[in-house]
Amino acid sequence: MPSVEGSPDVEHLKQEALTLAVKPTKNFYAFACALWAAHNEDRTFLHEVERIAGIKRRALFYLSNVGRLLSEYRIDEAQAERIGWTKLQIVARHAARRPQKLNQRAMRANLQLALRTPSHALPEALERQGASSAGPTRSFLLRLPVEQYADVEAALIACGAKRRGKGLVGKEDALVRLARSHLASTP
Repeated sequence: MPSVEGSPDVEHLKQEALTLAVKPTKNFYAFACALWAAHNEDRTFLHEVERIAGIKRRALFYLSNVGRLLSEYRIDEAQAERIGWTKLQIVARHAARRPQKLNQRAMRANLQLALRTPSHALPEALERQGASSAGPTRSFLLRLPVEQYADVEAALIACGAKRRGKGLVGKEDALVRLARSHLASTP
């Protein structure tokens, strides 16, 4: 019985991915799809691409995950190009963490959210979208001098917000607790 790895289809997939790896940014859609298909058949293939094309393994894993997302949810090239591979890899990571595969409607909602959300805010937005909402939300933007920001940040942390990267998570709930505490203490 011949090995699957040596079959012509797998070799064709590998050759296509290696050809596209020369200029991966020229057509990330085709490269991601070919990379995922080849990696799906041969788990050692990413090491070969890394060695030959000089692309870092982390980027290859991200692109492979994007290729899986594009294939599994039948996302067309035009939509993928509009969203961009950075946001698509965030959506792919979000979908992979779900206990069961998302349906097409949920994925369309995630892709629409990705179109209108900056990449740095997308992971949190995807999590919020997946959570059931108690009702409509309101938002406001604060622009504070550095000194005042430090005080507000310290107060939010004291009320339950946590540092993550250069920002805070849970700041909305912390701000509500801070406001309620202030209102309860004023006569």
